[in-house]
Amino acid sequence: MAISTIQPYPLDRDLVTYKEAVQLFAETGHEVSASTLRRWVKERELNAEKWSGTVYVSWSDLLVAHGEWVLSTSSPIP
Repeated sequence: MAISTIQPYPLDRDLVTYKEAVQLFAETGHEVSASTLRRWVKERELNAEKWSGTVYVSWSDLLVAHGEWVLSTSSPIP
């Protein structure tokens, strides 16, 4: 049976906290705040899991949202 979507990490390794995601995006040179990440999760209806008071979100989902944001804010190359 073939998979229908590409999943870069097994699900249990794909989950990150907002704080971890902010730190990882800072390394890309395209920083975003935790409040922006929360907004993306809400607007895009991304899955968020809460365990022991900590919210975890799919890193893959955040990467897609971040990539679309970077493309929308980048100037076109002449």
